[in-house]
Amino acid sequence: METRRRAARLGLIAPLVVAAALTGAAVLTVEGAGCDDPGRLVPTLHGPVFVGGCGVPALVTPGHPVPHGTAEDEADARRG
Repeated sequence: METRRRAARLGLIAPLVVAAALTGAAVLTVEGAGCDDPGRLVPTLHGPVFVGGCGVPALVTPGHPVPHGTAEDEADARRG
């Protein structure tokens, strides 16, 4: 009977320990990314353009076949 109780407690505690470890790893990964500029969205004639940040400029997000805006839009947004 005591063995079952221990197993039940372990079954409840183990997922919490794993979740805490994964959360800690995620926080350390984000803090160690080395990105000082979070970036910003700047409105342009063709829609908002993300300026700055540490993202890959040619990165295409799911659901968008091409990046938003053109190189000229981004240059205009950087100039203000």
